[in-house]
Amino acid sequence: MIKNMGRTPYRHFFTHILLSVLDVHIPSNVEAIKRAVSIKIGKEVSWNTVKKYLEELVEEGKIEKIKAGKILMYRKKVL
Repeated sequence: MIKNMGRTPYRHFFTHILLSVLDVHIPSNVEAIKRAVSIKIGKEVSWNTVKKYLEELVEEGKIEKIKAGKILMYRKKVL
């Protein structure tokens, strides 16, 4: 049996980073999360990329979306 020795898909890498910067108690907006991820990986990330993967994590039930007026905030779900 031959194993696929390719690169780890970006999705797995990025979602792991997103989950590591989110907190269970303190929600953050997309801009704050984008800044934290950019610092953690050492390069600028797109707002759209962060938003895309945040929405995927909401659908998977790993994080929750909180609406505060017109502001969307996210935090890690307590499992």
